[in-house]
Amino acid sequence: MNFKDLINQIKDVDVNVVANDKYDLFQKISQSVALKVNVDSSIIYDLLKERELLGSTAIGNGFALPHLKLKDVKSYIGVFVLKAPIDFDSIDDITVSVIFVVLSPSDKPSLQLKTLTFLAKILKKSNVEHFLNKSPQEIKDYLKTLEEDE
Repeated sequence: MNFKDLINQIKDVDVNVVANDKYDLFQKISQSVALKVNVDSSIIYDLLKERELLGSTAIGNGFALPHLKLKDVKSYIGVFVLKAPIDFDSIDDITVSVIFVVLSPSDKPSLQLKTLTFLAKILKKSNVEHFLNKSPQEIKDYLKTLEEDE
């Protein structure tokens, strides 16, 4: 996998998402993603919730990387920018404003690990402000600029 492959996995960028808490957010994300990957939204929600209960997927600095593996699903990354930040039980106690949701095929576990590693590396060099009050296209354009640094 290279940076271009990662960017090509980004299927959705939703901005101004309103959520009361992370489980409300997972409900909204599940409904949005289900239509794109042809999986029942309740399955996606249950898996996101189950993964989060194992430990927070917040990676610090206002970002979270909820992820799950599904049988017979193509790789999918969705970027969700919240209208107002929410508590995500982050290790740095910073509320989360930007969520990258990663769905991977269950028969390719190394693909998910590579995707999460790439994203974490990119987001470590980024700042939440690069995503706030931006259009979906501006966010995609910004993410493409990060490739030059790789």
